[in-house]
Amino acid sequence: MKDLRRIDCLAENPRYTRNDQQSIMKTLIKKSHPEKVDEIVLGKDKYVDTLYGCFRVNNPKGDPFTTKRDVEIVARSGKKIRIKVPDKMRIDLPPDGKATNSPLFKLEKIGKHSDVMHLLTMRAGWNQTERDIKRMIGLDPSGTFVAKLKGKGFDIPVGTCSTLPLGKNNTWIGMILVHPEARRQGIANAMMQHCVKYAIDSGKIINGLDATPMGNTVYGAVGYVNSYRIWRSIFELAEFAGQKYDERHVAAVTRKDLDEVILYDASAFMERAEIMRGLFADSRGGCFVYRNDSGRIKGYCFTRPGRIRPFVGPFIADDGKIARELVIAASQFLAKGKNAKTAFIDTPENKFADKGIYIDLVFDQEKKPGEHRLIKTAKPARDFTRMYQLVHYTAAEKMVEQFTEAEKLEKSSPRVKSFRETICKSTMNYTETASFMEYEREKLQEKFWGITGPEKG
Repeated sequence: MKDLRRIDCLAENPRYTRNDQQSIMKTLIKKSHPEKVDEIVLGKDKYVDTLYGCFRVNNPKGDPFTTKRDVEIVARSGKKIRIKVPDKMRIDLPPDGKATNSPLFKLEKIGKHSDVMHLLTMRAGWNQTERDIKRMIGLDPSGTFVAKLKGKGFDIPVGTCSTLPLGKNNTWIGMILVHPEARRQGIANAMMQHCVKYAIDSGKIINGLDATPMGNTVYGAVGYVNSYRIWRSIFELAEFAGQKYDERHVAAVTRKDLDEVILYDASAFMERAEIMRGLFADSRGGCFVYRNDSGRIKGYCFTRPGRIRPFVGPFIADDGKIARELVIAASQFLAKGKNAKTAFIDTPENKFADKGIYIDLVFDQEKKPGEHRLIKTAKPARDFTRMYQLVHYTAAEKMVEQFTEAEKLEKSSPRVKSFRETICKSTMNYTETASFMEYEREKLQEKFWGITGPEKG
């Protein structure tokens, strides 16, 4: 087994060093952090004006501009922050059409704007930590983007998106976030199209994502189709307090184990060595592996810190008995953390005995699943739909027509031309994607007990 545990082609990535671990202490949001201030005033500091420039926008399709407002910037925090913006800083978006079809809209590499991505995750109520943001951007800085409104006297980030590599051949798209003050201007759609184009032009074959109900229609417009449903649940760590797991088979993952864990993971999903290394580095010792009597890996469970609560996943095991051993170890590890009482876990719908009643495109389902097969205290909080871009050549031109009509563009428009090229290239990946989707849904999914895409926190 030693030979499998150390394989040259999966040598440790030097990116995740001790110095890198220490660098996470640097704060992404350098001024006016929304968890630390009661008031934000624009017009006094360039950094603050850039970070919170969304409040300068007068959006005819959304919120009108106002010089003073109280905003709960960190979702579900219960804390409102007073925002003050001088009237002279007001920026008017076009009354007709969308900002994305005007000279105001730009998409650029994320560059120095990682703080914008972190702010947007907090506004959305997501669980990412600063380290999550840095890790995701570090996977491919050229594939992570910031959407801006730019004109004379202003340069305002209003959204972010990412196209993250899954090995050499595939990608995961995520972090598609837009400030509420700039929504309904086509920004999410434009960012999604940009990510897909980047992936396809980079030669990526299978391009997946986990969509919220809000994002589902955005992704469908560029050829994404539903595969299966995932539920994010909150569970009580105390459920596993005092329970025993077999220490002959379950142990904390060490660096010597990591290469073999990566091989096991690739056989159960896709090759994602660099992501796994990053997650391991950020786990603070909270990763566990199950080996049978012969020393073969039969499952693993990673955990990591979260902004709201710790996160369990990725978590893959050959059967429920092995999964239970691993979740006991992981829960007991997390319970040692300061004030740690609950954790998040994302599991496929098939891990619930009662699947509830699901209504498409509804953000808060009335009848959520129940009776989790592994965790009794698991309470579903929100759902995702696993989606893959799957475009048959017979549907490509119809999609272009729908895009042209929805955006109210001329057929000769550069945006239409770019969209057509991307969609047509996507059809070349149809067979590989369709095959993987079916295999994952019918076979691999049975081993998924805790899911994570690289975009999740």
